[in-house]
Order: sequence, then C-alpha cells, then structure tokens
Amino acid sequence: MKKRKTNLSKRIAAAVLAGAMGMGLMACGSAESSVATANDTVQDKTGTQEAESSSVASPITEDVTINIRIMNEVKNADKVIAKYEEMVADDPVMSKIHPNIEYVIGADYKDKLNMALSAQEDIDLMFCGSWFGLTKFIQEGDFADLTGYFNNDEFPGLKKAFSGQFLDAMTSYVRQEDGTYTKGIFGINMATSYEDSRGFMYREDLRKKYGCDEITDRDSLMAFVKTVCENEPDMIGVNLWNFFYLDSPVYTGKHDNVFSQDSTEVFGDQTRIYVGLSEDQKTVLNVVVAGDSEEEFAKMPEGYQYDFITEYAIKRTEWNPYLNPSRGETTPVEKPAAISYSALSEFENRSKEAMENVPGSEWRFYVIDDAQRNKEEGAVICDIATNNWLVVPEWSDKQLATMYFLDWMFGSQEAHDLFQYGIVGEDWEAIGDDGMKNTDISDEEKYVMPGYSFTWNPNYVRYSEMVLNNPELKADFDYAYSESTYKLSPLAGFSFDASNVETEVANISALSNELRLNISLYEADEAAEKLQTWHADAEEAGLENVRKELITQLQQFLDAKNQ
Repeated sequence: MKKRKTNLSKRIAAAVLAGAMGMGLMACGSAESSVATANDTVQDKTGTQEAESSSVASPITEDVTINIRIMNEVKNADKVIAKYEEMVADDPVMSKIHPNIEYVIGADYKDKLNMALSAQEDIDLMFCGSWFGLTKFIQEGDFADLTGYFNNDEFPGLKKAFSGQFLDAMTSYVRQEDGTYTKGIFGINMATSYEDSRGFMYREDLRKKYGCDEITDRDSLMAFVKTVCENEPDMIGVNLWNFFYLDSPVYTGKHDNVFSQDSTEVFGDQTRIYVGLSEDQKTVLNVVVAGDSEEEFAKMPEGYQYDFITEYAIKRTEWNPYLNPSRGETTPVEKPAAISYSALSEFENRSKEAMENVPGSEWRFYVIDDAQRNKEEGAVICDIATNNWLVVPEWSDKQLATMYFLDWMFGSQEAHDLFQYGIVGEDWEAIGDDGMKNTDISDEEKYVMPGYSFTWNPNYVRYSEMVLNNPELKADFDYAYSESTYKLSPLAGFSFDASNVETEVANISALSNELRLNISLYEADEAAEKLQTWHADAEEAGLENVRKELITQLQQFLDAKNQ
C-alpha cells in the first residue's frame, strides 16, 4: 500500500510566506499545519476542531486564476463569472481571484481524471465521484488535506455551510501499512440532502377510480397494486430497480447496533454484509452474511441472532406476482405500472415525464420506510456524505485562492445561487425566500451548471414551484433536507482494503453477481436455497478469510476513531 505523498517543499514555502505576509497567510498556515498534523496521527474529531485566527493584511496580493474542472456540460459560465467579478470588485481579496471553469462530459470524465492526476495538469479544483476511485486517490496522496480551512473563523462561509456532523462525514481515514489510521478532509462533499428518501410514485387517479384506501402503509400499498393488476390487464403492479434494497433497512436506523453501510459492501448489493457492534459502538462483535451458521449469528447484538438477512430476501418475494413477467429476459417488454420505484429527488422529473406519456394521470409519492414516512428524527443512519466531491489536487500552488473562492461561494445564498442557477432575473426568478423557477430565456443564452459537480449544499436549497404548491410533497422534502433526520454511522469514513484477500473477494463477488436477486426471479423457497448455495460456494472461495480481515480492519478503524 502506498503512503500519502508529502510535498515538503510546498509546506516550507507556505510557512515562509505566512511569516512574511502576516495574517493573510495565517489562514493558509493553519491549513498547512493541519495537513502535517493529520498525516502524523489521528486528531480530535474534525467537527470539534478550532483553527487559530488572527488579523492582518490581505492574503492575496496578486491576481490569480484558479482552474476548475466540472463533470458534465456547463453553458454560458462566462456571464456568471463576469457577474461574480462585478460583485467582488471592491473586495481586496476576492477581486484578485478569477475562476476559470471548464467541463468534461461524464462518459470521458474518468479517463480525463486519471490523465490529469498522472500528468499533474494545471487544475486547482475538480470534481471527483466516489465511483471514480476517490478513496484510492486519497490513499495515494493525490488530493490536498483541507482540514484547516473548515470550522475556521477566517473562512466564515465554509464554517456556515459545513456543520460539525457534515465535517465528520467528510473526514477520510487513511489506513497505513501497520494498520493505524491518519485522518483529514481531502474532499468537499456536494449534497442537498444527506441521503435520498426512497419510495414509490403511484397512480393517484387509479386509486380514486377503484375506491382504494389512502396509501399509508405497506398493506394499503400492496392492496392498491393488487386492485390495479386485477382491473387493468395491460398494466403491471410494480416497476422497480434496486430491488434488493426493498424491505431491508439499508438506509434506515431500524437495527440496534447493526449496520450495513456502503463502506462494507464487499461482495455487492445482492449479498450485503451486516456489521454487529457492541452497545457503545466501539467493539466489533461480528460481521454476517445471508446463510451464515447459527454460531455466527449468535455473536450479533440481541434481536439479530438469527438469519434476518435471508428473511429480508424471502419477504421481497411477496412482490413477485406484481412485477414484470418478462423481467430477466434479454429484451424485457416494458409495461405501464401502478407504482414505480423512485428516489424523492427524482420524483418531479419522473412524474412529469409519466404525465406526458399518460395524459390525465395523477401521481403521488409514498416513502417506503415507516420511520421516514412518519418524519421521525434520527431515522436514517448513514455515511451522510454523498458520492459527489470537489477536490484540490495536491500539487496545486493556488490552494489558498481556491479555498477563498469556495468560502465566498458558500458564504451566502446570493453567492451560491449565482453559480448554481445563474443570474437572477435573467436565468431564474426567486419565489419567496426558498423557491425558484426558470425564466423563458433561450437555451442558447441560458446558464447551465450541474450542481452535483460544483455547488450543492444542504444550507442553500431552493424548492421548485411543483414542490411549493404541494404541501405533502414539500413536507417530504423538508424532512429529507433536515440534518436532524440523520445520524452519522459509526462506520462512516471506513474503507475496506481488500489487498490481503483480493482473490477471495473477486471470486465471491462473481458468485454474488450470478444470484440475480435484484429482479427477484425466485419464489421464497428457491430464493433461500439460492442463498444457501451461494454461501456454501463462498465458504469454499474463502469467505472466512474475508470475514476475519474485515473484522480486523473495522476494529482498527473504530479504535483509531475513538481514541
């Protein structure tokens, strides 16, 4: 495993500049100090760190252009940058910082990202999705540690936009060769909500037509689906993907001290691993998969000392009669459905498209999880951080200017809206304090920014007209956007290093991919049998080696996090 790179000359230069320029570079100095400290040992939790602050002259004395790379199309950024220049003209610091925005389409982004890292291209801020290998890049030292810029009074915009819990979620733990961990903030997370609400969009017009009860729980939902299937021969009951999540608490806090985070998704979604922790959440009791023996489940926390994972898979087969009968075929025949799986964030676009396809149809949204549907606080235990990140390349010599620009952009609703939506009155119009709508400006002139690549932040959410005009839907979004909805998982920040069991993981993952539980091709008995067969084959492929390695790394991680 590679150790993080250390650019010693850059740190020395920063220290010299800090001494020469006074306060202006004290902010930079504190950031660089944090980097050095973070690479030596595990500090206190990032959310409680306080950076020193002082006051003297301007930290940026000459004009500097920061080069920013976004994933997916950006249009008419020049006019927004011109507006920014106008807004900061009298600011002694910001007037010297000039953003230059370029983009790469998603299909090419991974290759371009790898090329940029290899060649150390002149980029000062770039998007990096977790699926591109963010953890590996952090481990190899490609991205700067930005810890000192957060929760720092010298950067009030960043302090305002990133809460203590959010910073904890953004903190990466870098595993060293000796099994110890160092930590730091090597990326800035782009999020609106910390986790999306999962649910179904359903045909409200058909519910009314057939006199079905209001859909308030799983039973009333399934009764509605059954009624539609009985009365609409050209329709199916359920159109969905990611089927293996249904009827399992992957995104919720239903389990006491039992967790299944993306960070422990070793073999793939179809055979997720569940981690059992002690009541104080500091000790790993066991990790289990479907089909494990009674002895393995007996080590889990009370209430989960049986094969509850296989039970989930069996429960999901109750939906089989209402699924597409041609699922699993090479070219399945698509049919309209009474309900369709949807994330809350996708509901507006999906329902508008559905109304165009079925004129006169009416759609509502149903949140699957009971606790989320009832708007309970702390109902979602998750990593909080999403898959979308901004990173500063480790070699950039414009880190300070870049972070001052981000501090400005995240410092106010006005500044944030400029780069997310464009020029108010030209590209968009405000509706009250928290709404927005697009203007009729032509596509050729309209500003376009993929917010998930650059601007998203939970403190600066604006609602569409559709949401504002639907109190029930707005309540769902309010709940999804509220930080009180979430609890940070004790496993947040963990990343499994499979190098010691690489062959075992590859072979077991291949077995998992063959299951096809995601489209539920099996009835209850057959699903259970398939999982048992998978487990027997996985044991032969080295399941116990993976379990031991995972437990070891999880315990080392928790020890480092809690020291």
